[in-house]
Amino acid sequence: MQKYEIPEFNIDGDLKESLDNIEKVIDDLNTRRDKGLDTELEKKLKKHLLISRVYNSNAIEGNKLSLRETELILDGMVINDRPLKDEIEARSLANATEYLYQLIDGREPLTRRTLLELHGLVMADVPTIEGGKFRNEEVKIKESDHVPPPFLTVSDHVDLLFQWMNRNSHKYPPLVMGSILHHWLTWIHPFSDGNGRTARLFLDFYLLQKGYPEVIVKIADRDNYYNALIDADKGNVLPLIELFSEKVRQTVTVYEEFINENERQTAWREKYKEISEETYLKAKETYSFEYEVWKNQVSVFKVLLKECVSGIQDYLPQLRFSIKEYDPLTFSQYLDILEDRKVTNTWYLNLNIFEPARHFGITFIFYFERFKYSRPVEIIGQHNITDPNGKRLTKDSKPQIKLYVSARRNQKSQDLLPDIDLVNIGTWGEQLSFGIRSRSSKSVRSGAKNTNARVVTVRENPGKVVRNFIDQILACYFSVGDIHKKA
Repeated sequence: MQKYEIPEFNIDGDLKESLDNIEKVIDDLNTRRDKGLDTELEKKLKKHLLISRVYNSNAIEGNKLSLRETELILDGMVINDRPLKDEIEARSLANATEYLYQLIDGREPLTRRTLLELHGLVMADVPTIEGGKFRNEEVKIKESDHVPPPFLTVSDHVDLLFQWMNRNSHKYPPLVMGSILHHWLTWIHPFSDGNGRTARLFLDFYLLQKGYPEVIVKIADRDNYYNALIDADKGNVLPLIELFSEKVRQTVTVYEEFINENERQTAWREKYKEISEETYLKAKETYSFEYEVWKNQVSVFKVLLKECVSGIQDYLPQLRFSIKEYDPLTFSQYLDILEDRKVTNTWYLNLNIFEPARHFGITFIFYFERFKYSRPVEIIGQHNITDPNGKRLTKDSKPQIKLYVSARRNQKSQDLLPDIDLVNIGTWGEQLSFGIRSRSSKSVRSGAKNTNARVVTVRENPGKVVRNFIDQILACYFSVGDIHKKA
């Protein structure tokens, strides 16, 4: 009998650090959840995740329902201009997901029986498919060279999967084990239809048992997801682990946003019981405008950086450049950071430069952080004003969100070298602004990071600032060009 080959790989470098970090993030999230969440908040969270899962998982398999149509169907409405099959798939997957939560709450083990039950619910009411039973025919996987094992051996393969899982769960981090099991199940392709949806539920069953949140593979991830499964067919499961790691982080972000918004609403109601909800919403509208301006300006920086890298990489064949983008902060995350609440996923861009000849590489990480500083109170003609106790009076600035940059090498963060001027990126009104080290002074401005020089705000010539940053990192880390040459 053809056997599934357990992939061989080393969990080191950035992946190991990422998995370790995810463990810490989930521990922190679970600590907040263990304190008890509001019942209504729990309902909102579950509904949001349920709709997202049903829509995306079905869309990956070709279902044509929109996100809004999926939500309406799960609320009991009928969409007459869509095929009945699409509606049935939405309701069936929702029922299967609800059942999954019941199994987890009841501490039901992940077994062959629960696998069949989940498939039965996924395919409930779907014509021509008998749910909850292994296939009785040979199948092919679309756009894949992998040929699933003969149907007569499916039952034995599934038994081997569970046997190996029970013997080896302790050897792997949950995301690694979950990724292997997910691929193994798709490799077996045990059902005539519904394999993808069932395999994704199977993955969540395993992760939820380990205290992890759900993995929601979105329709936008479909190509990366299928390519990762194809790589796993060839023995390389790392892309699948990396994809699922990113998806877990996104789910953690959803939890944080809902919890933080609930805390924000509660705190507001306690403080302003006499003020109407409309006043609160109006204030949020103001912040919403500021957020859109801020988001657009930060995206301008991203475009400038990508254009600069694209423009020079062909002239530097000794170096390899790569840029990885992360989801921008949502409005809720933006408010959370301003209010100094817990936000985990704050990375925006990674710029990696690698020099094969020296086996030297470094990554520049751009991440969001709250910025606030205090400055002395000054009255015309008077400086260093103190209170009656002799303490110097200061005034806090309005909190902002800046995009900071740090270096990372050999899985360790480090400050940028002192010859690099760029400290942060932000906005000034409706303009992109930069925190730049001024070489004319050795004083340090309160609130500046990683600098031995005064930090000044620059709003002119953003392209020049970005080009100068590229010049400086190439000169400082790779001895390319003249660090003092003007862009």
